[in-house]
Amino acid sequence: MMIQNKQLVRNVAIYLRLSKDDGDKEESESISNQRTIILDYLKEQFDYNKYYEYIDDGVSGATFNRPGFQRMISELKKNEIDLVITKNLARFARNYIEAGEYIEKIFPNNNVRYIAILDGVDNFEDRVSNEFAPIKGVFNELFCKETSKNVKKSKRKKMAEGIYSCNVAPFGYKKDLEEKGKLIIDKDASKIVKRIFELTSEGKTAIQIADLFNEEGVLTPAEYLRIRGLENRTKKVWTRIMITRILANEVYTGKCVRGKTKNISYKSKKRIYVRRDEQIITKSTHEAIISEEMFNKVHNNTTFGKVKSENASIDAKFSAYMICGECKEKMTRRRSRNFISIFCPSRNETRFLCSNNILYKYEELETLIINNIKKEFEVYFKKNNLNPSLMKKYNVIKVKEIENKLKEQNKELGVLRFKISKLYNDRLQENISEEKYKKIYNELSKERNEKIKEIESLESEKKKINNDDENISKIEEAKQILKKIDKGSLTEKDIGELIEKIYVYKNQIHIFYKFEKMLSQKISCQN
Repeated sequence: MMIQNKQLVRNVAIYLRLSKDDGDKEESESISNQRTIILDYLKEQFDYNKYYEYIDDGVSGATFNRPGFQRMISELKKNEIDLVITKNLARFARNYIEAGEYIEKIFPNNNVRYIAILDGVDNFEDRVSNEFAPIKGVFNELFCKETSKNVKKSKRKKMAEGIYSCNVAPFGYKKDLEEKGKLIIDKDASKIVKRIFELTSEGKTAIQIADLFNEEGVLTPAEYLRIRGLENRTKKVWTRIMITRILANEVYTGKCVRGKTKNISYKSKKRIYVRRDEQIITKSTHEAIISEEMFNKVHNNTTFGKVKSENASIDAKFSAYMICGECKEKMTRRRSRNFISIFCPSRNETRFLCSNNILYKYEELETLIINNIKKEFEVYFKKNNLNPSLMKKYNVIKVKEIENKLKEQNKELGVLRFKISKLYNDRLQENISEEKYKKIYNELSKERNEKIKEIESLESEKKKINNDDENISKIEEAKQILKKIDKGSLTEKDIGELIEKIYVYKNQIHIFYKFEKMLSQKISCQN
């Protein structure tokens, strides 16, 4: 009986990727095509238990921050994956430096084999094609960069022509179904836009307009879009920011302003704002809702949507950790006459967002917080009255013992892995029968898994001791910080070492401490 000369692996990870940003337009690069090629190759070359499929559809290969790829890497050990396979190198990545890190270092260190079928790359075999992998990677990356440039040129050309290509039209407009990229006036929504500009020109502030619309039940832009089936999320409340964004948008004068932001590079999704003189402004691309005169009149009043901020000159360190207990927004600070006031920022948006409209005196809140910190830490130090120096010495000895055991266990694990590898090669060369191979493999595999569990247990014990050390260091550091508390020399960083956050309610503050087994505290604060 002839034995098929197939290679044996436990489980396989199939990685599939497609992205139009990389110029993947042809059917030959489709997900289904990649899958077919890989499965045919596996059927011909390998015996395996199971395969796991990881897909990134519409994600560029210039970055490794891809959901499917990251999930695959995190599950290598859990799913006992011995082999990662792609159609070619370009499907794996177009960033040649990071790709090499995975293929030549990360995968081998985890006993994972990588194969790129069409490029003939196999990091477990000594092949000439492996030597050309970095060169292929460079060309893949250059191709990706060139594609990105061409896409940008095409987009900028459309922008210059005044073609509106965003998914959703600005509030007050809708997309022309007959002419692609053209905006037409939405009769109902445009009335709201006109009213916003008219009320502002009459002297109303953005927050006054927001409150008025909320009282009248005027639909917000998000609600309006949801009714038309164009938006999933619903913002039911008008805010100051919503009003100011509409007032600042030149689209309502018939202009198309595009290219306000751009990606830092083709490898990053992070966007930065573009200077005004570099933006693309095309006039008379659609019918105006607001005249240039009305727009300029509103913008000549420079205070229409601003909230004066004097935060730079205010010393209110605890305010960095204060959060409104009602709506969970970060509290805002400002100087009010002779004192510093703390308040919920929704106060500047609309009273419909949050019921907490109290203006707190910062100094009073600070005094209450400092007194509580001193009291709680005094109790905490008494409960944890340990000798830090003695504890650290004991932990050093214990960690050394664990490290010696780990060294021994890892050595034994290495021997077991070598035996499994040798057994695997013996079977390939038909030096042992299939029956004998399976029997010895199961025994070695069981022994290896037990060894891995022992190592993980020791690592866990070591981690616990290190955490104890960190806690001792935190206690020592807290004692040093508390010495500053009465001298007024605390920094925001010092405060952050002691507390996590402070919720501020109408008549109560709730302090959350960072220390283990230290309960949060609620204090009354009548204003």
